[in-house]
Amino acid sequence: MWKSRQILAPVLALLAATSMWYYVRRISVPHQVTEGARLERPRGNLSDLYPRWLGARELLLHGRDPYSPAVTREIQQGYYGRELDPSRPNDPRDQSGFAYPVYVVFLLAPTVFMTFATVKVVSFWFLTVCTVVSVLLWEKSLDIPFSRWRTLTTVLLLLGSYPLIEGVSLQQPILLVALLLAGSCVARQTGWLVSSGVLLAVATIKPQVAFLPVAVMLLWVSADWRARQRWFWGFASMMAVWLAASEFVLPGWLFRFYNAVHLYQAYMANTSFLDWLVSPRWSSSVWILIVLLILYLAWRVRALNPSAPGSRRVFCLALVAIVCTSPNLALYNQVLLLPGVLFWLDRAPSGAGSLLARSLSNLLVALVVWPWFACATLIGAKMLFGTEGFVQRAWQLPHYAALSLPVTLLILLLVLPSVTVTSRRTSPVTEKLA
Repeated sequence: MWKSRQILAPVLALLAATSMWYYVRRISVPHQVTEGARLERPRGNLSDLYPRWLGARELLLHGRDPYSPAVTREIQQGYYGRELDPSRPNDPRDQSGFAYPVYVVFLLAPTVFMTFATVKVVSFWFLTVCTVVSVLLWEKSLDIPFSRWRTLTTVLLLLGSYPLIEGVSLQQPILLVALLLAGSCVARQTGWLVSSGVLLAVATIKPQVAFLPVAVMLLWVSADWRARQRWFWGFASMMAVWLAASEFVLPGWLFRFYNAVHLYQAYMANTSFLDWLVSPRWSSSVWILIVLLILYLAWRVRALNPSAPGSRRVFCLALVAIVCTSPNLALYNQVLLLPGVLFWLDRAPSGAGSLLARSLSNLLVALVVWPWFACATLIGAKMLFGTEGFVQRAWQLPHYAALSLPVTLLILLLVLPSVTVTSRRTSPVTEKLA
């Protein structure tokens, strides 16, 4: 009986994942294609990897500046199918320029001789493997008891979640960055501090994602410089290599990168998560408050061993905060919520006595389950009743919980009473019991 119950979880997870993939392929994408045709909105390869890949190819093979307007226009021709026209009100606001640090080209260097059709296939499967490995690393980092059925269920649910499907479909580098963050955490906890620093330095290919984990790690190093300085030297050495190599292939690239980021912020204004949550007027202030709160908590736990629950919680909070302060509403960023959800699942029973924690836990469960429930509803309506009109009108139903999920998880991790947050140095026994 117990074994049957264990098998049931991954079977249900597989059904949920299948329903989400069906929804994306047969409901969401067709609706977007129809809507794009109606509004004359361009649709090309729509791959988030394409701007980085084309920029890398032009820089490494032809010596062209990937931040230049000429390369941006070529990127638009591939990404959207044509150049964007400011006179067309329905054209996308995102100019899809090369808005990454130039050292991302070194990771893409092996692909510049391939056709992009081949790159898309390779990256799809590469990022899928990255996702599976990241689940295993997060479980190890969070010291979650290993269970093959539990791990299989988690992997299937993640592979069948909308953020992951969107990420692999768009070939979004966030999935690689998530793996690097997980690897950095595991390396730190196993004492490979140089490797941990190097991996986090590589993760800075997406600076807006890496900056808060880097700040948390630096505060941790500052609490015991003699024992932990190897992490700093690993990180600093890798960053020095990145910066020197970047300056060699494109002198003065930092100024070009700054201008590209500034332009990105200008044409993506008022589309961030915080703009939706608290209005554009207050979004900057809330962003600062969230960042300061995470840094304050990181300062309080800086002396703890990285395996202590308080230290793990702060790192999970940093990743959740990144999603909450994301400069756009892209749902693929929510793959960074996985460690926070896993941490909550592991700690929830000991915090069940708190009314607030119980209420937030119930809400979080509902928000996590909602997308698959909504997919099943839409698919059932389409297959059983043929209500195509209803399906097309309600195609966004699975996304209704997406914007509330990060905020709920952030608050829940903040109020979990089972995690002791202290700046005192603790013995290994105390840390184990924390």
